[in-house]
Amino acid sequence: MSQLGDFKREISEAAETSRNTFFTWFNAAANADASFVSGMWDFGVHIAYPMAKYLKVPDRLVCLEIGHGGGRLLAAAAQSFGKAIGIDIHENNELVKKELAARGVKNVELFSSDGMTFPLPDSSIDFVYSFIVLQHVGKIEVFRSYLADSLRLLKPGGVGILYFGRKVKYSANKKSPLLFKLDSILEGIWLPEGYLEFSAEVNHTNLIVTRAYAKRLAQSIGYKVLGFTVSYKKVPDGFGSFGGQHGIMLRKPL
Repeated sequence: MSQLGDFKREISEAAETSRNTFFTWFNAAANADASFVSGMWDFGVHIAYPMAKYLKVPDRLVCLEIGHGGGRLLAAAAQSFGKAIGIDIHENNELVKKELAARGVKNVELFSSDGMTFPLPDSSIDFVYSFIVLQHVGKIEVFRSYLADSLRLLKPGGVGILYFGRKVKYSANKKSPLLFKLDSILEGIWLPEGYLEFSAEVNHTNLIVTRAYAKRLAQSIGYKVLGFTVSYKKVPDGFGSFGGQHGIMLRKPL
């Protein structure tokens, strides 16, 4: 079975098991409520904070999450944006909609994706983000397709932040900026092609990309690269400890 098929199967099995099993499948939280609490922290720390200076009057904007999973980050996004759209490969969006509605989140729209492109019209999104998703796509061509289709969806001047797997040796779970800088310097030596595809269990990293390669790729597609950030482990409990993702901040030119 393909990796995409494996993901769909495991997510469907989780949905059939119980509510808590489904909503904790995406981030291994203690229960569904804890998953949504961690989603608020992840959205604030990893999405809202690094992009705040690029997003004016977000309550008038439409945002898109690539890989919304159980909706834990999307619920947080919907509190700030006029409309929050989620796209994922799984087929359990009715369950997610029901959960979001029970939590008072109604300004959302959910779609299922083919795993390569997004079923939305051109220039319809103000802001796009993705977290703990793109390191699972397995193939660099899928990573490129996601970047290209995100550019198509963004309005001129629209922005995005997309996290992807990074090569980690010295800085994983550490709070040392020097070790993070060392990993960031050495990744180009470790990955001379700029990326590495490898086999892994479902929901484990199977694609890592260097910052330099991601920048070149984004620029070749047509983005302006605004900068980079990095993920942290299990905020707020492990805040300051570096995680396994780089984040690239992008703008669609006017």
